[in-house]
Amino acid sequence: MNRTLDETAALLGLKPRAFRAKLRELHVLAKDGTLASHHRDQGNLFADPRSVQIGKSGQVRHYAVVMVTETGVSYLAKKLGVTIANKEAAA
Repeated sequence: MNRTLDETAALLGLKPRAFRAKLRELHVLAKDGTLASHHRDQGNLFADPRSVQIGKSGQVRHYAVVMVTETGVSYLAKKLGVTIANKEAAA
């Protein structure tokens, strides 16, 4: 099951903002919050492209959400040096 960064932070027992800050320090995320290029296509993290229609004008805004795979959860836990808080939810 793929998780968003906020869901992964909760699973690891971290607050979302602190989790994202640590990922930026480790160069997993770029400064703007997108997935760093050297982490693409490794099977741990990926960017899920999405779009939303804005107001009555009908303009479409495209954005990407960083998602974490099951193997990515253990990869990030090891990289951050934390243990998985709720092992049943990780399965």
